[in-house]
Amino acid sequence: MTQWIETFKQEYYPHLNQPTNCIKRGVIEGLYYRADGFKLMFEELLKHTQDSYKIIETGTMRNPGNWKDGQSAFLFTEFVKAYGGTVRSVDINQEACNTSRAAIESDAFTVTCSDSVAYLQSQSDLDEVDLFYLDSYDVKWRNDEASAEHHLKEFQSIEQNLKPGAVVAIDDNTRLLEDNRRTGKGRRIVEYLESKGIRPIYDQYQIIYIW
Repeated sequence: MTQWIETFKQEYYPHLNQPTNCIKRGVIEGLYYRADGFKLMFEELLKHTQDSYKIIETGTMRNPGNWKDGQSAFLFTEFVKAYGGTVRSVDINQEACNTSRAAIESDAFTVTCSDSVAYLQSQSDLDEVDLFYLDSYDVKWRNDEASAEHHLKEFQSIEQNLKPGAVVAIDDNTRLLEDNRRTGKGRRIVEYLESKGIRPIYDQYQIIYIW
């Protein structure tokens, strides 16, 4: 565990807190700050000693090397290359799928062009997945409804199959400056799970649950 976390901290962590003009966008400080979120995900995965890990992400790499996008497909693939496992990515945009497939040259990584909800509902091994990273439908901070509802459908597609210890993370979340109101891809998931008394262990630009 120590070796991978140290590698992550030295090679990738500095890229994952990209400063930006949050005031201009009307949201609180912290856009694109993913370093601590990814570190926590990897630490949670490594609490379970396994021969391999299964990771599914919705939304795939569209701009290789652009760390403001998070580069999650790359990071997850580097993780399973070190510890064994697979990363499955799904995106409705064929060009994005082609980009990530060309950028990540590893047998551990596959990408499928599909609607993410339909894809998740078609998978027969959701109860074996260690990490779900929900990051598909682009969000608008001032009008997040379509994206937030889509991500809720993604979550509900996997909810009944989540195994104990599974990590569920949702990217691209913040709050509006004027009233601190939550907005982002995970808003509806947070509301849905709060109604069940379930709260995230991490609630920043990424929102993370441990099942």
